[in-house]
Amino acid sequence: MTGTTPRSVQYAGLTDVGRVRSQNEDSFQIDPDLGLVLVADGMGGHVGGDIASRTAIEAVNDFILEYEPVPDRLDRTGTEGSVEIVRTAVHRANQRIVGLNHERGLPDNRGMGTTIVGFWLPSGLSPAIVFHVGDSRLYRLRGGRLDQITHDHSLYQAWVDAGRSGAPPNRNIIMRALGVADDAEADVSVQETRAGDTFLLCSDGLNGMVPDDTIIDILIEPLAPEEACRRLVEEANAHGGRDNVTVALVRFD
Repeated sequence: MTGTTPRSVQYAGLTDVGRVRSQNEDSFQIDPDLGLVLVADGMGGHVGGDIASRTAIEAVNDFILEYEPVPDRLDRTGTEGSVEIVRTAVHRANQRIVGLNHERGLPDNRGMGTTIVGFWLPSGLSPAIVFHVGDSRLYRLRGGRLDQITHDHSLYQAWVDAGRSGAPPNRNIIMRALGVADDAEADVSVQETRAGDTFLLCSDGLNGMVPDDTIIDILIEPLAPEEACRRLVEEANAHGGRDNVTVALVRFD
């Protein structure tokens, strides 16, 4: 079934330190003019997880911004070209964080790092480019159904994919992240958008705390996107708030 073409899009986002952590290592950015939404979850604590997440977002945004102001350049590259732009942007972000770690004398896997998840509309309301590294997620709510579009790069997810044999590993062990090695490849997909769709980007401080059914209940309420973000963060904190929590919404009307 083909949905109606979305005519407008709304954006909102919110981040919170949570109930346990003393520092917020999450970062997010929303650029409606670019059609770009990014969420990053930094790792490293005193080593600089907050710096890593901010650096990743700035690097990805800067690279995409080089292309977006020239519409005919994107028209020539098409969807495949937009996918390559995203892959290169994530590669540049990884290089920048690795460089910061090397400047500090920190070896691979010992410095700051970050996950990232992104949503980009390279030409207005056309199909979206979705990309991620790590376990920050993107969900789509369509027709009352919540689907996880991204696939976690975590040891726990690998255990699930392998059939759940043996004891489950720690959910917090990330198998792919920016800044921890010289190369980090993003998973990239092209997603159709329909009128009525809501896309949710989040750090694991949300999905690790709040059940999917509760997320659905909040997203289907007739709330402004800003209010829906606030409710999601409140739910994460009400369920323990053991991690920083960041949410961003893209709603098609």
